[in-house]
Amino acid sequence: METFERLATELGKHVPFRIRFKDESTEMEVLDAFVGWYCPDFMTDYTTVIGSTIYFPNRYDFSSQPHRAVRSLAHEAVHMLDAQRYSNILFSLGYLFPQLLVLGVFLFPLLGLHALWFLLFALPIPSPIRFYFESRAYALDVLTAEPEDQADTLDWAVGHFASWNYYRMWPFEQWTERAIRYWIKRAEAGKDPVLTQVLLMYEWAVDN
Repeated sequence: METFERLATELGKHVPFRIRFKDESTEMEVLDAFVGWYCPDFMTDYTTVIGSTIYFPNRYDFSSQPHRAVRSLAHEAVHMLDAQRYSNILFSLGYLFPQLLVLGVFLFPLLGLHALWFLLFALPIPSPIRFYFESRAYALDVLTAEPEDQADTLDWAVGHFASWNYYRMWPFEQWTERAIRYWIKRAEAGKDPVLTQVLLMYEWAVDN
C-alpha cells in the first residue's frame, strides 16, 4: 500500500480527507437503502466520496487490491478537487440535479396537489451536471489503466453512464465517449488544472 500512501499524502496537501469503509458505516447502510434497489453492488463494488470522506467497500478488498485502491483514489480525487473548486455545496447540488428537485413535493402545504408534479423528478432523467463531473473522473480511470487496457476501460466507463448503477445518468453513449476522450486530451496536454494535477500526483506515487 506504499503507492496508495504516497498518493494519499500528496492529495492531502491539497484537500483534507479521510478514509472509511462502507461495511463499517451506518450512514452508508442507510444510503444503500435508498440506492440499493437500482445499484445492488453499491456497498461492495463502488467507492463513494461524500464531503471529505472517501468510503471504500471494505478493508479486505482495500488491502488485497492495492492497485485498484490507488486508481479509485485518483478517481475520487478528481471529485474532491472539483468540489473544492466549485464549492462543496454547488458540487453536491449539481451532482444530485435534477433528481434533487423531487424534494419540491414537500411544498404540498403551499402548492397543494400541484406539488405532486415534483415526483416526476424521481425518474431517471439524464443529469448533465453529474455527467460533467463523472466524465472527468472516469477520464482518470482510463489514464491510469495499463496502455493495453485503456480501450476496454473506456468501453467499461461508457457503459456505466447508461446503466442503472448510475440511475441512467447519461444514456447517450457516443456523447459520453467523446466527453471522456476530451478530458483525457486536456489532462495529457496540461490544459485542465484538476485533471493534470491528479494525473501528475498519480504518476509520481507510482514511479517513486
